Order: sequence, then C-alpha cells, then structure tokens
Amino acid sequence: MRWFLVFCVVSTAVGENVTQVTEDGARDIVFDYHSMPALSELDDFDICLKRSDAVYCIVDFELLEDETPLYQFIKNFSSSSYKNYKHTKLHRGVCGSQKCGLNLTHVNDIDTIAVVLRDCFNATIHQGYGLQVDSLSVRYCKTQDDRLPTDALDYVIGAILLIVLFVNLGCSAYYFFWPAEKGQGNKFMLAFCVQKNWKALKYGGSADGGIFKCFQALRFYTMVMILGLHSMIFIGYGYTENPEFIEKSYDDFFKSLLFNARVIVQIFFVMGGFLMAYKMLMYAETHPFTFRTIPMAIVNRWLRLMPAVLVVMGLAMTWVPHLGSGPMWDAVVKRERDICRSNWWQLVILMPNLFPFEHLCLPQAWYLGTDTQLFLITLVVLLVIWRWPKSGIPVLSGVMAISLLIPFLQSYFMDLMPIRVSIFPESIRDIFGYNDTFYHAYVSAQSNWAGYHLGVLTAYFYHRAQAEKWNFRNSILFKLLFLISIPIGLGTVLMGWDLHHRRASAFESAIFNALNQNFFALAICVFIVGCFYKCNKIYVGAVEWGPLQPLGRLSYCAMLLHATILRTYGGQMRRSFYATDYTAIMLFAGIVCTTFLCSLPLHLFVEAPACQLQKILLSPRRPQKEPENNNVNQIKPGISNVSVSTVSTHI
Repeated sequence: MRWFLVFCVVSTAVGENVTQVTEDGARDIVFDYHSMPALSELDDFDICLKRSDAVYCIVDFELLEDETPLYQFIKNFSSSSYKNYKHTKLHRGVCGSQKCGLNLTHVNDIDTIAVVLRDCFNATIHQGYGLQVDSLSVRYCKTQDDRLPTDALDYVIGAILLIVLFVNLGCSAYYFFWPAEKGQGNKFMLAFCVQKNWKALKYGGSADGGIFKCFQALRFYTMVMILGLHSMIFIGYGYTENPEFIEKSYDDFFKSLLFNARVIVQIFFVMGGFLMAYKMLMYAETHPFTFRTIPMAIVNRWLRLMPAVLVVMGLAMTWVPHLGSGPMWDAVVKRERDICRSNWWQLVILMPNLFPFEHLCLPQAWYLGTDTQLFLITLVVLLVIWRWPKSGIPVLSGVMAISLLIPFLQSYFMDLMPIRVSIFPESIRDIFGYNDTFYHAYVSAQSNWAGYHLGVLTAYFYHRAQAEKWNFRNSILFKLLFLISIPIGLGTVLMGWDLHHRRASAFESAIFNALNQNFFALAICVFIVGCFYKCNKIYVGAVEWGPLQPLGRLSYCAMLLHATILRTYGGQMRRSFYATDYTAIMLFAGIVCTTFLCSLPLHLFVEAPACQLQKILLSPRRPQKEPENNNVNQIKPGISNVSVSTVSTHI
C-alpha cells in the first residue's frame, strides 16, 4: 500500500509538470509551454459591444524583465527566434469597459486608456503569473457606434465601377440580341462582350495552343502553392489560440516545406523572362528594334497590368472596409484602406518593391515592381545582343554571373539571414517590417534577377534550337534531365531544413541566398523545354490538362485579390482561431475556391476587356520591315501570333 501511495504522488508530480524535489528537499519549479501567459487572446467582440457604453480595445504590451524563474523561462524560450514567437510581448483584444472600467469618456484620450489598461493587465498578470507589465501600446479602441463613414472617394470609385459593369452588361446584351457575324461588329464593343471573353477564357486564343499550353497550368499550380504559404502566414499573423501550432511547424518535416515554398515564385520569374525574351526576339524579326522600342514596351506593359490593379486597389481603399467589422477589422482591412489612400502612387508607377514592405498598398503586388525592373534591364540586354549578334553568348553569360554575384555579396556584407529563415514567427506578426533579409533578399529585383535571366537564357537557347532544328525529344540525356527536374526542384525546397534550429554563418547565408532559389529556377527551365518537346507523357499531361487552362488565365486576378480576401476573413473573426491540420487545410481550400471565384468577374469585366482594347489600340496595322534571314539570331517562329494578353505571366 505504501508503494502504491508513492507511485500516485510521483505520477501526479510528473503529470502536472510543475515541481520537482531535489535530494536536499528543495522544491524547484518546472515550467512548460502552458506555464507562460497566452501569447494572444480576444474577448468576445459582439457580447462586449452589446452595451451602449462598451469600449473594446486592441493592445500590445511588454512584460517587465526581472529575475523570476518564469520570466527567465519565457526569455530563454523566446530566444529561439527562428521558430518561436517573442512571448515577452503579448497581444490582447480586451473588453475594457467590462474588465478594466473604461467608458466612453476615455475613447478620445489614448494616453489615459493606455494607463488604465496597463494597470488592469498588470494586476491580472501579476496575480496569475507573478509577472508585471513594462509598457503597453493601444492600437485602437472600438465602440458600439464606431462606423467608418462613406466619403466622396467612395462614391467616385463606386460610380466608376458601376459604369464599367453597365458597359459590360450593355455590350453583352446588345450582342446577345443582335449577334455579330464572324469577323464583323464594333471592335470596341466586342471587347466588353462577356460572351466573347468567356469563350476566350475557356478555350484561349491562338497563342494558348501549341508549345505554350504548359504555361497556364504552371501559373495555376504556382498560385495555389502561394495561397498555401499565405494561409500559413495568415495563421501566424492572426490571434491564434494555439501559437504552438506555428512554432512546432518548423520542426515538422512537411509543414516546414511551406516556409521555403517562397522559391516557387521563381516559376513566375522564369516564365516572365522566357516570354519577354522570346516575344521580343520574334518582334525584332519584323519590326525595328531600337532604343525607341523601350518606351513603347513600357506603355504596353503598363496598359496590360494596370486596369485590374486599379480596380482591386480602388475597392480596397473604398468599399471593402464597409463590408464587415470585427476586433481585427481596423488592423488588417482599414489599415490597408489608409495605406492605399496615401501610397497608391507606388503601385501606379509599378515600383512598390522599392518602398518599405509594411507600408505597401496591396503588398502582394511587390512582384509587379520586381518584374518590371527586370523587364527593363532585359530589354536593354536584348537590344545589345540584337544589334551585335556575336556578343550574345558573352553578354548573356556575363549577366548571369553578375546576377548571381550581387545577392551573394549583398548577403555576405549586410550579414543577412538565409531567405528561408526570414519567414519567422515574429516577423510574420510585424508583416515583415524591419526585416532586412526579406526586403533585400526576397522582394528586391537583384535577388530575383538570376531566376528571371535563366528564363531569358532558356528563350535564347530555344530560339537557337528552332533555328538549328534541334530535336531534344530523341535525346536520352535530355529526357533524363527532364525526368529529374521535378525531384531536383523539390530538393531545393528541402535545402536548409535545419536552418531554423541554428544560426548560419555569413558565408553560408550568402551561398544559400545566391543559389537556393536559382537551382529551383534552373530545374523549371529544363522542365519547360521538356514540355515543349513533350519528352514525358506524365509530366506533359499534368500541365496540359484542359481544365487547368482557364484557371491559369485567372491567376493574375487571383494574385491581386487573394490577400484582400484573407484580410476580410481574418478581420471579421470574433474569437481566436484554433489551428489544427484539419482547420489549416479547410482554410487553404476555402481561400483557393473563394479567390478564384472572385477572380472570374474581375477577369471578365476588367482584365479581358482591357487586354482587347490594348490589342486594338497598340497593334500595328502592318509589319514595318521584312525578316532578315541572314541574321543568326533571327528565325522563323515556331508558333504564330504570340499575344501578351493570353500568355503573359506578369503576375
């Protein structure tokens, strides 16, 4: 019986994981994860604001550093910043009127609110954990009558969007009742005909068949994987009830893949570089290719990209903030409204990646700035090798070396972290603000130049292959390279899996940042050429499956919309989100479906009509010069009518 009692006592002590007895009889406290105060909590928003005098506040506060065992445990746990949150900084959505005695007289005095809430939290934290609050900041407070008023800009943007909608519906109705004969009809009205744009979405244009059919599926696959990464970032940023789900994900082999899934953006850069170079080389066969071509190409690109950007940005800064409410609504939805109203011009000039990431309107559109800068650099490079054909290989090789050397030197001398590690929990909470690695090694043009240039090299190589009539379909070596391109691409995602658990040296970080994503880009280049020559039925079938083609054409709109959809979903959540594998998968699936459903009207009513108008206004009536067959770089195109509106990958 005595041994049974001893066993019960020991079991209880181990199970509770609170104390242990040393040989001299002293009692040492043993802490675990749940000994710490909750990282974030949200009081019920609706119940709080049922009272007319209620005040609901979103606050962040720091714990006072002291020598207590619990604080030292929290400090040591938070020191593993590559995979753990900073648990000395806590986040609360509190019903201040119910728990801390706030009332409507305090609403306009943030300093007073901060003092009252600091004393309130100091009492509860000290009572529950023996800790104290050092400093507290109030993001904002909400009351029952707190509503965002409509203003003149709301009505102006709303009127413009209604005009666009009615023009589409009017032109569609006209051609529904009085259908045009084939090849006839007003071109400008047909551009807004939904039936015509729907047919083009389903079946594509002349450029969507043949060799470039694989690009649409690659766009869709890439966009889906990006949505998976951003769903995890959403969980990491929001008021998640169990933040250990994110922290343990860095130790989970499969979940950790998502945190290096940012390399998949290189698919867009490779395709963008390939299509830009291939199209320009073909264009130069029948048109003068001079420095005057550069401003024309810039205008063409701006007109292609901007209409959908302006619509999404206009909605984000006007009507989307009126669609809901919630404890985090001001932090994620109204915040984007305010940023877009002040920094809209950064997107209009297509240079958003040159500005602090945490202050970007539609931060997901950083890609447009990076791609535009690489587009301009490549235009100059192509002009040089077109004017002096013998310089082609030396110039392209030199650019490749420079594009690899710059990120290496930048990472080494700026002591940047490996890019994979830049997506750590506390950085996610700060929306990657003040994260030099994310800014310089991820969204900058120089860090993505090598992947874009590999696409250019692939276009140059394929251009020559067509001229020399090389047939890689009969090459056993190339078939093998094509076969292993996907495993190699997956292997690059696995690279650096252990970097979240140790600190890499400056040299190791520089090597990783210079080569990791570019190995992936090189594998994608081989895959694309293999698809052109149809070297493997399984691979080719996976990217030429019919239903994927229209989904790929919606990917640009999906890129622009998905972050706003995630923001509105997170902003209206009334309670903390409890994350599990199942809820994460459901969140991911819901975001993918909702994003592509919302992308459909944006494409049919805005993007597709804009592309048609662009072709009408900018397409030349006749070639301005005949092809010169004596130029080694000039070939007869393997596919005709490559249209920027149908195969462009400027996402």
